[in-house]
Amino acid sequence: MDKNNFMTTPVKRSSRSLFSNAFIDFYHLVVRMTWPRFLASFVVIFLAINLFFGFLYSLQSDSIGGLKGIGFLEYFFFSVQTLATIGYGSMYPQTLYGHILVTIEAMIGLLGVGMFAALAFARISLPRSRVIFSNTAVINNFEGQPALMFRMANERNNRIIGAEVELSLFIQETTKEGQSMRRIYDLSLARNHTPMLALTWLVIHPIDEKSPLSKLSQENLSKADFAFVATVKGLDETVSQTIHSNHTYTFEDIRWNHRFVDLYRKNESGKKVLIDQTLIHNTIEEAR
Repeated sequence: MDKNNFMTTPVKRSSRSLFSNAFIDFYHLVVRMTWPRFLASFVVIFLAINLFFGFLYSLQSDSIGGLKGIGFLEYFFFSVQTLATIGYGSMYPQTLYGHILVTIEAMIGLLGVGMFAALAFARISLPRSRVIFSNTAVINNFEGQPALMFRMANERNNRIIGAEVELSLFIQETTKEGQSMRRIYDLSLARNHTPMLALTWLVIHPIDEKSPLSKLSQENLSKADFAFVATVKGLDETVSQTIHSNHTYTFEDIRWNHRFVDLYRKNESGKKVLIDQTLIHNTIEEAR
C-alpha cells in the first residue's frame, strides 16, 4: 500500500456536488491552502476586480473627473483607489453612472478587506502540530515478548498536555463471500496516554495472542496490502488548543530485529541530559 496515496484517493462527484461543495467548503479550502497560494489568490482576485471595474468606468468616458488622458490605466488606478477606500482626490466620479459604480465597488472593497483579514487571522491562529514520527517502525522483543514499536517527539520547546496515541491496522481482506474489503483493527498499546509529552515517546504494541499481527508473519505481511496508521492528539499548553498529528507505516517502513538508538546523553559535566532528535529515525540491527 502506497502511504503517499493512502486514504487520499480522489472521489469523483457529480457536477451538482462539485458546485455545492465549492461554496460549502470554501472556508476549509482557503484555510488549508499554502501561504503562497493564499497570497497569490488574493493578488489575482484583487487585480481581476480592478480590471473589471476599470473596464466599467471606461464605458462612459466622462464618468470620472480629473483624468489626464493616459487611457485605461487611469480608470484602473481609480478603481484601485476606490476599492481600497484611499481617495486621494485627484480623480473623482462626476456622473450618476460613476457614482453608482463607486458605491458598489466601495461596498465590495469593505467586504473584501474584512473577509481577507478574517481568513488571514484564521490561518494564523490555527493550531499546528510539530510532532515528528520516526520514519521506520521496528519489530523486536520487548520485555521478552515480540512487539511493534515506533517513536515520536515534540519538536517545540513546550509540552503537549494529556497526549493520547492510537495505532490502527488498515488491511485489505477477503470475506467468506469472496468480497474484497478494507478492515480496520485497533491495536492495543502498552501505554496510550501520557500526562505530558515534552520530549520523546516510544509507542509499543505487544504482539500477543490477541494481536492481529500474531497470525501474520514477515512473509505474509510482504504480500499483504496494509498500513499502520498512528494518530496522536493533545492540548498544546502554549495556545491552549487541541492539536493532532498522524503518520503511516507500510511494509517498506518496518525493520525486523532492529531497535532504536538512544536519543539521550549527558553533557560533559554530567549534570544535564541532552536529547538529539536527529537520531529519532536511527535503528540498529540486532543479532538473532
